Amino acid sequence: MMVWAVASDTFASGENDVALRSPHFHFEVPAENRRLGEQILAIAESARQTVLNQMPRTLDESVALAWCPTEREFYSRLGGRSGQLLAAASPSIGRIYLNGEQLRRLDRGRFHEALVHEFAHIYLGRAAGDPIPLWLNEGLAMYVAGEWDLSDAAALAADSLFGALLPAERLVRPFPTEPAAQQRAYRQSYSMTAFLLYLRYPTTGMRGLVGDLAKGSASGLRALLSDPKWLADFDREWRQRWVRPGRVFLVLTSSATLWLLLTLLLVGAYARKRRARKRREARWALEEEFAYHDDSFDD
Repeated sequence: MMVWAVASDTFASGENDVALRSPHFHFEVPAENRRLGEQILAIAESARQTVLNQMPRTLDESVALAWCPTEREFYSRLGGRSGQLLAAASPSIGRIYLNGEQLRRLDRGRFHEALVHEFAHIYLGRAAGDPIPLWLNEGLAMYVAGEWDLSDAAALAADSLFGALLPAERLVRPFPTEPAAQQRAYRQSYSMTAFLLYLRYPTTGMRGLVGDLAKGSASGLRALLSDPKWLADFDREWRQRWVRPGRVFLVLTSSATLWLLLTLLLVGAYARKRRARKRREARWALEEEFAYHDDSFDD
């Protein structure tokens, strides 16, 4: 789920590996895993198309897939880094490293999502040229892959409510490796990217944003992204306009608050019902009194 700068572009092949190819990917796998490799290539082609459907231009160059059967080998290929990653892209050498130990546990849909995320990094690395802030790089990849749901929104609101949000400048450089902090960094990156699209690209959306990034230093967006003051102002506005309303929703929908509201509603309903009953009883008593006095007028 992250983009890495890998120092070496060498990847040792085993004696029994077979070279597989699709129109836009190549992949070497052990002969006994040939069928798995062909399935992965098909998913990769579908993931590539998902990304390009949202981008301003195509990317025709071939990308290498590198299957790492164990997590140890996977992180070794990344220079000994650590974390909780399914895959990692190296745009500079056009390669996506796959954490086989983790990916084997996923269903096809989640595997596809992971490859969409990584191919988005490859695309951004080629289209944008110069590096972009990590929060935006990760946020765009997550946005394209659709990696967001209500649980993420609730977790982000909770982070804000309890003062656990990371400062924006902390998201420009490599994310924390501690799992909880890393997940917060990803959530914030997605939300900040969605807010940027809302603010500056309400009509052109992803195509407009990526198109500006592709202009390089000539883009007004590039100048903003490298300005610490703009980032601080953007961070403050994002928290006030985009995150704070979610805190209210979180409080209103938390289990304790929900039960309190239900209790108050029940008490209120009981009180209204009791008042209505007393009014009815008083009206009935009055009607009985009038009925008693009216008996003298009967024929």
